[in-house]
Amino acid sequence: MTQEQLYAFLKDYTAGNYSEQDYLAFRHWLDNAAMEEKLAVLDKYSDLFPELTAQPSADTRRIAMIEAALDESTFEALRKPARVLNIRRWSAAAAAVLLLGAGAWWLLKDSKSKPATVAQHVNVAPGKAGAILTLGDGSQVVLDSAGNGLIAVQNGASIVLDSGKIGYGKHDRQNGEPQQNTLSTPIGRQFKVVLPDGTLVWLNAASSIQYPTYFAGNNREVTVTGEVYMQVAQDHNHPFRVTIQSDGQHEGTVDVLGTDFNINAYPDESATKVTLISGAVMVSAGTPVQKEMLKPDQQAAIHENSKITVLHVNADNVTAWKNGYFDFEENDLTMLMRQLTRWYGIETEIQKNVPVDIEFGGKISRNLMLSEVIKVLNQAGVHCYLTNEKKLIVIP
Repeated sequence: MTQEQLYAFLKDYTAGNYSEQDYLAFRHWLDNAAMEEKLAVLDKYSDLFPELTAQPSADTRRIAMIEAALDESTFEALRKPARVLNIRRWSAAAAAVLLLGAGAWWLLKDSKSKPATVAQHVNVAPGKAGAILTLGDGSQVVLDSAGNGLIAVQNGASIVLDSGKIGYGKHDRQNGEPQQNTLSTPIGRQFKVVLPDGTLVWLNAASSIQYPTYFAGNNREVTVTGEVYMQVAQDHNHPFRVTIQSDGQHEGTVDVLGTDFNINAYPDESATKVTLISGAVMVSAGTPVQKEMLKPDQQAAIHENSKITVLHVNADNVTAWKNGYFDFEENDLTMLMRQLTRWYGIETEIQKNVPVDIEFGGKISRNLMLSEVIKVLNQAGVHCYLTNEKKLIVIP
């Protein structure tokens, strides 16, 4: 690619308007260009968008720790004092562009870079698509190994698997009452389901949704655990209600008509969280019942005493898992470890004297091998290693 083509691609990339051919050409350039060429292009990129430099101080003080798209020698070149990077001028988008080829970029607030001290001797593959479908009669279908096509029929309702997603065909109600199905994802798995009304649901690892093979009556009701993202099909005559459970306990309900939202109800989190992306939802919890109506980019946290607090959040950060990323924006070290545990199926341990209140930002692809994630963490100043027993230990 010529420099003009590179600048044009970066503009199009920022706008989300680029072709696969241009993307592959950029990847080829990224794999073969010298370090100075890459830095020059990114410097030029920041000049093209001066408005990106006027970021809040919370953004400008972050130091980008870049790994994966560049090999080890290139990464070391970034750290040499002979070439001082004006990294404060780079927006998150510019940093991410550099890493298109590998899917990882990392930001650690106010960190001091330290060399990695421990190497990994074992490796762990990332999670993948997979789930267990429990039918109305209690029988189970393991979807990891099932091929595309018809996988079950219940009282006339057909269930079809297609490329990591299940859906339900039209149901003849004369064939019987609806059957309750449960779709659940183990640790290290995620999956999608199109409910009988057309509602689309993403399940993160260690999550579940229970629903009927068709919705009868005036309401559409489902029950979820873990973390789910939902795009609810609009049907003003049949309101949609989600019952949230965590560790077997009722946490609250979400009432919607048609909207997009995320629910995080893992039992090891400090609160159950409902984040609204679009539309409107009513979150209810406790006795007497407390109700909160959410607007887009608001999050309702249901605490242990059933009290609901509402705050403004970046919904893109919350739903990054659905798009293939861990996003650690404004999260601490313990949160990071919990997410890695669910996706890689490992144990984690944070040793004494390790500050757990470090604030993180940035993204890591969920498709990376665990060894690659550990490299990023070490280069960001979080010293950790993986034992032969697949236990990730964080050391001072």
